[in-house]
Amino acid sequence: MSPVSSLISVSALALALAWSGAMPAAAETAPTPPAKPSTAKPSPAKPSTAKAGDKSAPAKDSKAAPKDAKAGKDAKAKDAKAKDTKAASGKPSSSQSSSGKSSGKSASRPAPTAPQAAPTLGASSNIPGGDLAVLKVAVSAARNGRASEAMSAAQQLDDPVARTLVTWLVIRHAPNDLGFDTINQFLTEKPGWPTPNTLRRRAERVLFQENRDPAKARAFFAEQAPLSGEGKIALARYLISTGNRSDAADWVREAYREDDLNELFETKILDEFGSIITRADHKLRADRFSYKPDPERALRAAARAGSDIVALTKARMAIARKEANGEKLLAQVPFTLANDPAYLFAKSQLARRADKPQEAARALLAGSGSDQVRADPDEWWIERRLVSRELLDEGDVQTAYKVAANGVPPKADNYRAEQHFTAGWIALRFLKDPRTAAQHFAKIDDDQKHPITLSRAYYWQARAAEAMGDGGRARAGFEAAARFPATYYGQLSRTKLGMAPVALRGTPQASFESRSNFGRLEPIKAIRMLYAIGERDIPLTIYYDLAWRMEDPGQLAMLANLAEANGDARGALVVGKEGLAEGHPLEAEAFPTFGVPGYTPIGNPVDKAAVYAVTRQESQFNPRTLSSAKAMGLMQVTPAAGREVSKQTGAPYSEARLMSDQSYNVQFGAAELGELVQNYSGNYVLVFAAYNAGRGSVAKWIQRYGDPRDPDVDVVDWVESIPFSETRNYVQRVMENYQVYKVRFNIASKLQLEADLRGGR
Repeated sequence: MSPVSSLISVSALALALAWSGAMPAAAETAPTPPAKPSTAKPSPAKPSTAKAGDKSAPAKDSKAAPKDAKAGKDAKAKDAKAKDTKAASGKPSSSQSSSGKSSGKSASRPAPTAPQAAPTLGASSNIPGGDLAVLKVAVSAARNGRASEAMSAAQQLDDPVARTLVTWLVIRHAPNDLGFDTINQFLTEKPGWPTPNTLRRRAERVLFQENRDPAKARAFFAEQAPLSGEGKIALARYLISTGNRSDAADWVREAYREDDLNELFETKILDEFGSIITRADHKLRADRFSYKPDPERALRAAARAGSDIVALTKARMAIARKEANGEKLLAQVPFTLANDPAYLFAKSQLARRADKPQEAARALLAGSGSDQVRADPDEWWIERRLVSRELLDEGDVQTAYKVAANGVPPKADNYRAEQHFTAGWIALRFLKDPRTAAQHFAKIDDDQKHPITLSRAYYWQARAAEAMGDGGRARAGFEAAARFPATYYGQLSRTKLGMAPVALRGTPQASFESRSNFGRLEPIKAIRMLYAIGERDIPLTIYYDLAWRMEDPGQLAMLANLAEANGDARGALVVGKEGLAEGHPLEAEAFPTFGVPGYTPIGNPVDKAAVYAVTRQESQFNPRTLSSAKAMGLMQVTPAAGREVSKQTGAPYSEARLMSDQSYNVQFGAAELGELVQNYSGNYVLVFAAYNAGRGSVAKWIQRYGDPRDPDVDVVDWVESIPFSETRNYVQRVMENYQVYKVRFNIASKLQLEADLRGGR
């Protein structure tokens, strides 16, 4: 078969076999897309009652890669940016995200397949063994981009859901081989399938590459704005074909400024629309990719902007990568750019690393209010946070507050909440200004719904009220935080109020109707098929998406139980955490009591709850996790820690076994934990801080902030003073995990957070 024939046959196969029934032809006419969509949001249909959105991998809330130091223990770390993922809405602008997540909720539902009885939760796929063997071949081919092989195998499958699963995977991994029409029909006919926005981006890419009738773009974007650079250009082509060059220019400039375009795509845009793109656009693109940093993209854009921007970009790249010539290159930047926010940002980085936080602060305060900061306000916040905390350590409280409180606000929700907390905490605990602090703390919960964020906000609102002598408001704040018993600040609040028991709520039960609807969902059938062929990773993508979109707590519990029935602690954790984040009573699902293998203890003892608390945070129960610092496996044991455990206990050390043998990994991780518990006299703040950042860092913090085992040291402030944001978050998350797991394993019947915080006092 010729290559051309092969390509044609792949698309034809997809059209012929992907669905149980024939798909209707695409409509010949469609509503005209708004040139500057003001309310268009992605609204994919949902399983049962579901939120529109697209998540394809579990978010990590602690172990993020640092940008100012090597990742790993004893490294100065800060969390990687959480990208804002709201869908394009309104006229394209620099503040508009291009990733496509919507905060809205869809009202449509996927058409269910033929009704069936309420499902059992095991791995039974209800398809013949021969089909399973073929499906395994098809899935492997699809995930590795071999579309023709995957679709040929899928043609042999009798089960329509199995065929749909293969097509879904091919769209995700090799969309070009299917063609736009096939992908668009899948989106239309299968709206309940996971990651709809990812699928839509694939369609946009192929639509751009095929560059056919502009009317296809007209129909495709009639109800939803583009999510990708390719989509924006495809829509621009349509607008130009109608004579609407002005609005087309907006989309072209939006794509060029905002999106991660490769060099080939950049060239295509410039060849086709070069007269539209300005020097300011090139400068903004150079700035944006300098913050990432992405040298190749940044320098390509800088070269188009001019020699002065090239000089600035080269200096910024050198400074971002901590190259020795960074300061020299910055000095060579033309004086006309001395007040440019990008220049001031680089100047702050240099000064901070030279232990000159006052100089860094002057640069930040000079530039942080500029509109140009919007190129990456999150990176500006990260730098402001680092400098603010260094100023605190030097006793310059007023300037620390100014740096934290002033400037363009971060874009990401978690960073906005963090900015308000940091400014409020400095005002309350260092400036002794509870009224100003209360104003900041009150802003933390603006547009926030996550229990971790809300409990922190309410707790500190209560602390500010206490400082003002308002006992009633203080109690109300603690009571509000106490509604979240699985969170660190919720647990602190319960302790404050004398609410000893950890109130783990009962698992919600699904109604008969919900159970029946759950069983009809094709993605649920797909999960069972994937388990039946031994696939453990792809189900995680489906779990994450369904957990994000489902609203029925009973169905969420069923989803987590499906994972548990198949021994998939990762899947159960993803579903449980998302359910808790939405306010559902899924504590049991969010804190799995399986997923850690049995092991023979060595060294100092440590309880099971601590092992699970650490594993949940370190690897999310993924035994194949490997960090950039070579932390390995379930408990993220480093080679250095493994060798030390071997030295202390006499157990033979094998780096290979830390990855290949889960029991061995847990044995060594538990031994390291036990040694830390012994070393720090049962103070779990120090134990978990040392497990994450290393004993050397903890020794420095004890010297700087005092010993949290000392009755005169405020432990809550001590934790918030930890200079590494990753470790601050880590300690709080593992402490809350530990309290819940002690109840889950019947180690404690009541909240023991206070005792664990105080340890050896």
